[in-house]
Amino acid sequence: MRSKVIWFLLAASLALNLFFVAGVVWPRLMGHPHFPHRYDPVAKAAEEFSLDDSQTAALEALRGRMAERLADGRSARDGFQAILLRALEQPDFDRDALALALAERREQGDDMILDMTGELHGFLAGLGPRQKAAFLERAQERDFLRRLLFPPPPRRDRDDDERRPPPQ
Repeated sequence: MRSKVIWFLLAASLALNLFFVAGVVWPRLMGHPHFPHRYDPVAKAAEEFSLDDSQTAALEALRGRMAERLADGRSARDGFQAILLRALEQPDFDRDALALALAERREQGDDMILDMTGELHGFLAGLGPRQKAAFLERAQERDFLRRLLFPPPPRRDRDDDERRPPPQ
């Protein structure tokens, strides 16, 4: 009798662990944009600020433009990581060369922050006074604007990493 209880508990424990692991792994394998513990920031903002359909569509469009602009900016110039890795590959640390490379990267930013802020200001102009006040109050919170306006970067598959040539 005692061994049956132990086997039952072992089987129940194994089943629960498998369901837990499957719940964590399945969304990642399927590539869902929002994992179960995350939320759709636009839908949450639409609910929180009582946005109508046109305002929600404008926010979605703004978010899409921001993502495109960031992707274009990233592809048009070296990232900080690439610049730092090149500096680390050198036999001696050249502070001036690194500072110059970082300054050049900043100059290539092409007033992206100014343009994005202008677009966000245009979106806010389409909100009612209460919506705008609630939005600005919520924007004081850390990472609110980043989560709302910038979709997470697309996940890279392991196959992509294997096909990508090593950095030079």
